[in-house]
Amino acid sequence: MYKKLASLFHSEDPTRPVTVACDNIAADGKPAKIEFLNLLDIVGYNYVDRWHERRELYYSIYRHDHPSWKMIGTESGSAGSVRANYSLGSSTEVVNAGYNSRMIRAEQLWKFVAINPYVIGDFMWTGIDYLGESRWPSKSASSGIIDLCGFPKDGFFIYKSQWTKEPVLHIFPHWNWLGREGQVIPVLAYTNCDAVELFINGKSYGEKRQEFPRQGTSGGWNSYATPPVNSTTADLHLSWDVTYEPGTLKAVGKKNGKIVCTEVIRTTGKLASIKLTSDCKQITADNQDVAQIRVEVLDAKGNIVPTADNLIKFNLKGNGKLLGLENGDPSDHEPYNSDQRKVFNGLGLAIIQAGKTPGKITLTASGEGPDGISVEILILK
Repeated sequence: MYKKLASLFHSEDPTRPVTVACDNIAADGKPAKIEFLNLLDIVGYNYVDRWHERRELYYSIYRHDHPSWKMIGTESGSAGSVRANYSLGSSTEVVNAGYNSRMIRAEQLWKFVAINPYVIGDFMWTGIDYLGESRWPSKSASSGIIDLCGFPKDGFFIYKSQWTKEPVLHIFPHWNWLGREGQVIPVLAYTNCDAVELFINGKSYGEKRQEFPRQGTSGGWNSYATPPVNSTTADLHLSWDVTYEPGTLKAVGKKNGKIVCTEVIRTTGKLASIKLTSDCKQITADNQDVAQIRVEVLDAKGNIVPTADNLIKFNLKGNGKLLGLENGDPSDHEPYNSDQRKVFNGLGLAIIQAGKTPGKITLTASGEGPDGISVEILILK
């Protein structure tokens, strides 16, 4: 069957190679047959690290026996999670964090793909969360690095740190841990900086350093093209174990000894206001165009309250409609066409659709405590 299909593909478009996503590449039951894999223009692997010793050896097993094969990851695990949903474990006395290990498998795989040119690339499962493939009470899968609202999760910043040259620095978790004072908890950072120094309320907890890929000697014995970083980890993330105290968590990123970026997370107060931010100022009166409104719950100092889950009610005036509400919570079953929705970990999303008549749309949000706040969108011809 593959020969017939591939022949048809090649006759219609001789410029493109053909691949197949082989899920059971080395399964205990019915593994993919070598005779079949030999026919592929590019050998596709679903979860190349799933089976036995391949968890560590990846594509290298087949590379040795089949050096002419071109390979690609047709489906691989990502650093997915539920956005900003952190846990220190069920015991209030012992810290058992649930967010400091889920990235390791994805990091190790990407390091292999990045430095072995015979592996063309990798398709993560998945980029964005999606409805279905879930277990009750969840309605959606949380394997994405972007949630159902389009908000990035922590794992998003692993890939951003690897795929851009602009300075990237992202630290987590949030810093609202009432009742955990004095306990040692992990703080993590995704970055492409050479070094990151962590501060809590002005006190330094030390500098951690990373380099990938690491450079070898160049130009002579024990000499380097650029100053050695002297890495403190072989991972693609940095980690500190620190004593929790409320206040300010600050990370300072450096390249070549110079500060290039800073990120600050603060312990927040109670919710005090709602903030609405539209992704555009105007939309077209075609009964199709939409504006996406980011909903934030803030404390009195303007910080997003990362544990907030209060109910927000929406009222729309003008020639348009409230197309839907979302918050990224996979266990929230409120209908999308409802006029109310809880925020999830401080954030939510409203989508407005234009009508056919030019004018102005006003969306007002009001919650449990904060006064109502509005955002205006112009509808143009």
